[in-house]
Parts: sequence; structure tokens; C-alpha cells
Amino acid sequence: MNNLPVVRSPWRIVILLLGFTFLYAPMLMLVIYSFNSSKLVTVWAGWSTRWYGELLRDDAMMSAVGLSLTIAACAATAAAILGTIAAVVLVRFGRFRGSNGFAFMITAPL
Repeated sequence: MNNLPVVRSPWRIVILLLGFTFLYAPMLMLVIYSFNSSKLVTVWAGWSTRWYGELLRDDAMMSAVGLSLTIAACAATAAAILGTIAAVVLVRFGRFRGSNGFAFMITAPL
């Protein structure tokens, strides 16, 4: 079914690991340094959850988090509804004038 050639190179795993390291190592370092007890980001002073406590006590920050979660929930709901409608249109109506452009617009962000 698939006519694409399969690459059987030992370098394939090395490149894959380097790519994943490039993508995920900064996120891992961010999580590790979020537990730093120092005020300076560049100086490691030991493990602490002090800054998480400060974050949870800040009313403005918690208000911003609540607003962000509300916007995220609205956006996810709207995307699910619009995606369902678009899928029904593509399946139910099949080929119609402009269906290629419609399908392209739906799949372009992927």
C-alpha cells in the first residue's frame, strides 16, 4: 500500500534521539530550575517549592491563570464544534464545488 522507500540506516536512531533531545531538554531544564530556591535563575541554591507557594498566593497571577483556562476551554470547545461540522460536511456531501480547497483549509494547520 505504501510505495515510499524504507530507510534502514543506523544513523536514523541517532538523528531521532538528537531531535528529541533538542526538543525536550529545554523543557526538562525549565521544570528542574523551577524548583530552585535562589532568586537568581543562573545560580542553583538547592531544591525548594518556595516559588510555587509565592505563585499560589499572588491574586493577580491566579486571576490570570483562571482567565487563561477559561479562554482555553472556550477555544477547545469551539474547535471541537467547528471540526465536527467540517467533518460532517466532508463526509456527507463528498465531492462538491470547492471541496478540495475546503479540505486543504481544514488540514493545512496539521
